[in-house]
Amino acid sequence: MNTTFKRVLKSSGSVKALYGALVSLLVLTGCKTSETFYSTLLRSDVYVQEYDDTKFDFLWVVDNSGSMLSRRQFVRDNMQSFIQILNSRKAVDFQMAVTTTDMFSHAGALVEGAGGVKVVKSASSANASADFASIIDAVVDSPTSFWEQGLEASYQAVLNHKSEFSRPGVPLIVIYVTDEDDFSCMDQCFGVEPENNPNDVMFPMDRYKDYFANVKKAEKSVVYLFPIIGIESSTCTVASDGARYEELATEVGDLSASGSICSGELRQSYEAVAQVIADRGQVFRLSVPASGAGIKVFVDSELVPYSPDTYRYDAATNAIYFTGFVPRSGSVIEVTYSQLNE
Repeated sequence: MNTTFKRVLKSSGSVKALYGALVSLLVLTGCKTSETFYSTLLRSDVYVQEYDDTKFDFLWVVDNSGSMLSRRQFVRDNMQSFIQILNSRKAVDFQMAVTTTDMFSHAGALVEGAGGVKVVKSASSANASADFASIIDAVVDSPTSFWEQGLEASYQAVLNHKSEFSRPGVPLIVIYVTDEDDFSCMDQCFGVEPENNPNDVMFPMDRYKDYFANVKKAEKSVVYLFPIIGIESSTCTVASDGARYEELATEVGDLSASGSICSGELRQSYEAVAQVIADRGQVFRLSVPASGAGIKVFVDSELVPYSPDTYRYDAATNAIYFTGFVPRSGSVIEVTYSQLNE
């Protein structure tokens, strides 16, 4: 697991306790209902597929202060690798928009790149990474950028511009990139920088917890939050740790996670976001180390023929990776395998 990420997620597939216990009993006692199903292998792991999405919408909330210039450039210059990771498990249909942490200057408005592009769409962009780069290039320092309000900016962006970049029923991924904590201001929002301002009154966290936990529920979809911020385990000094971002990500939960903004860890944090999304519903980690021999995979009791185009076993992560399709939501996945003798 990515050590710079503090994961607060559910597993890719949840074991149904009663069904799993029954299967394990059949396996261990040698019982089987056919020559291919419930084999006499030592182990059998059973999962229920929770996720079968291939569409994802992204809102990037980027700190536009001067200290963030090199990190913004990294995000801009490495979008192609981000997209390649997204597509490494499945062809992802995505939309991406950007706002800044500067509520005084932008108030959650979407940043406009060259040619007036505000939303990068994989379905229609001839060069998605170049279009995204032009938007990031338009994120520049301003006289009010010192007062970072990333949570309020994301709230206002979704509240007022959701229809522009977030499709009904499609999971929304919010990625914060900042080297400061959130100082979303409700009152007395003026004067010196907020960390040294005794008068400013910040919005309570419940404002954002309630909103992001529920904004996609009516569509039967979800929001995931990925702050790339200063965290406790960071190897560099930042202006302030992103405690409010971490709190919100933990509260929203599921796949949400926080990564380090430090230059030496930024690539790992950045690419881990794409990897978590790419692996969603595609990767099923086995409960004990497998020998790698005799693996069989079943979806809804049907044997999946092995080939590089259907699934593979990865010994490094001890997991099954579906490569040719996404098992549909609600399907039961069983993996039978021999345990590694150590």
